Amino acid sequence: MTSRKLEFSDRWMFNRVMCDESICAKMIQAVLGIEVGSIEYVNAEQSYEPGYESRGVRMDVVAKADGRVYDIEMQVAVEPELGRRMRYSQAILDTSELGKGQRYNSLPESYIVFLCLFDPYDLGCPAYRLDRCCQTEPSLNVEDGSHWLVLNANAWAEASDPVLSDLLRYAATGWSGGALSCDIDRLVSSYNQDQGWVRKVMWFEEELAYRCQLEREQGIEQGIEQGASRYAALAKRLAEEGRTQDLIAAADDPALRDRLFAEFGL
Repeated sequence: MTSRKLEFSDRWMFNRVMCDESICAKMIQAVLGIEVGSIEYVNAEQSYEPGYESRGVRMDVVAKADGRVYDIEMQVAVEPELGRRMRYSQAILDTSELGKGQRYNSLPESYIVFLCLFDPYDLGCPAYRLDRCCQTEPSLNVEDGSHWLVLNANAWAEASDPVLSDLLRYAATGWSGGALSCDIDRLVSSYNQDQGWVRKVMWFEEELAYRCQLEREQGIEQGIEQGASRYAALAKRLAEEGRTQDLIAAADDPALRDRLFAEFGL
């Protein structure tokens, strides 16, 4: 197994660091301007025990404080459907917060924050605030209580708030200079000393990558087998109808094959 240290942007490290109440509170204040009191974590245990059941979990850190709920995500790879990803996260938050028979006004104010290591909208903004609004009358307050924020770490130099700039720069470069980034970096260094946990994360990631590769290879093999079976069925139908010329032409003409597949319902 390759030996390496986990960075702040690694999913498991990010989750574990964010499960430090002091860091989580400081980050919420830096990105949202909200001072929070005591924090309750909904899924903190996922940060300490990586396992296959976590593969389907889409949410990184879900925290509650002062009647609000926060979903804070680290996004390293480019996600072309980020908007739908946030919509999905919002649906999970709302479903988990509203019990059977409760009125909609029981839904708490919610914040979904994606810290991206890329610019998802290519506009150079350090922060994109995506609250719902009325396009017909922009001054109308929809008052649905949900707020989405997408952070672009690469634009850290453009952030007017020095604490937010410090956080974004650390996420993008690993350089710690401000108070918040130094606090985070100390935790990252400390958690990397927990060799049992680091080895567990490394093993899980390598095993998961292996299983994904295996599934892709099996999918390709299955696709080849299905394609061969489909073409054999087409060849049989064409031969039965005496359409030898179509059979010969279809061997080198994918467009013709598709038309024949459609014709015979294959």
